[in-house]
Amino acid sequence: MNAKIIGIAQSKGGVGKSTLCANLAVTLSQNANVLMIDCDPPQHSLSAWYALRDELGVETGLEIKTASMPAKLYSLIYNHKNDNDYILIDGAPHVNSLVRAMLLSSNLIIIPLAPSSVEIWSFTSFEKLLNEALKYNKNLSCKIVWNRVRKRLKSSQEVMEQANKSSKLAAFKNVISFRVAYMDSFAEGCSVYE
Repeated sequence: MNAKIIGIAQSKGGVGKSTLCANLAVTLSQNANVLMIDCDPPQHSLSAWYALRDELGVETGLEIKTASMPAKLYSLIYNHKNDNDYILIDGAPHVNSLVRAMLLSSNLIIIPLAPSSVEIWSFTSFEKLLNEALKYNKNLSCKIVWNRVRKRLKSSQEVMEQANKSSKLAAFKNVISFRVAYMDSFAEGCSVYE
C-alpha cells in the first residue's frame, strides 16, 4: 500500500483547514486507514479535536501525529505511507518551511477559500507558491474548495466567478455552504455527519 497524501493548505488563518481536514478524515476512515498529520504549531487545532474525540471514546480508523519541522514531516510520511491508504496533512495558516515541505510531499493540495475579497487577496500570493511547487513535484495536483459559501448572496457568486477566471487552479464542482454545524461539530470532537 502506498498512501495518497492530501494536504490542506492556505496562507491565511481561519479559512477552515482543520475543520475540512477532520471531516475529510472521518469520511475516508469509514473505508480506509487514515493518518492525520497536524503541522500547525502552536495551535494544533486538529490535535485538540482528536484529543476531545478520544475522550469521548469515538472509535474510527484514524490516527494522528504532529510535525513542527520539515524533517519530522518527511519522516512521518516515510514511516507510515505503507500502513495507510491516506495521509492527510493540516497546514499552518502562513507560509513557512513546513508548508513548503507539505507542498513537495503531497499528491493533492486542497485550498479552502471563502468567497471574500480578503481571502482572494491572500490567495493570490499563495497561488504563486503553489505554481512553483508544481514545477518540482510532478505528482502534485492542486484544487480549490469553495468553503463557507453563502449561496444566496450575489457578491459571493461574483467573487467566486472572478477568482475562477483569474486563477489557473480549478475548483471542485461542489462547494461547502456556510453552516454553523461545521464549527459546532468540530468543537465537540465530531465530524458534521456524526
